[in-house]
Amino acid sequence: MGIESVLCPVCQGVLPASGKDAYTTLRGRLIVTNGYCGGGCAERVAQERTREMARPRPAVPVEPAQGPVPAAEAAPAMPPVVAGRPRGAALRVVH
Repeated sequence: MGIESVLCPVCQGVLPASGKDAYTTLRGRLIVTNGYCGGGCAERVAQERTREMARPRPAVPVEPAQGPVPAAEAAPAMPPVVAGRPRGAALRVVH
């Protein structure tokens, strides 16, 4: 009996044994150190992956391939940012 066969691959807890003879000294030590698997680990992982895949992700706009843009046509430089806000920008107090 390998350790891998008695441990849950998700939570590393000890899986319940099928019979009285399966409770060996090694299994007992693993139960003390790792605890029992609560069950349903694979289902929880599958649900989490499904939720992650179902979340809408912002689309990254794809720009047509063009050569370098001349400096005259380039976008104007943005004002420098200090502590998360543009310099000179007014702060608004909201109550």
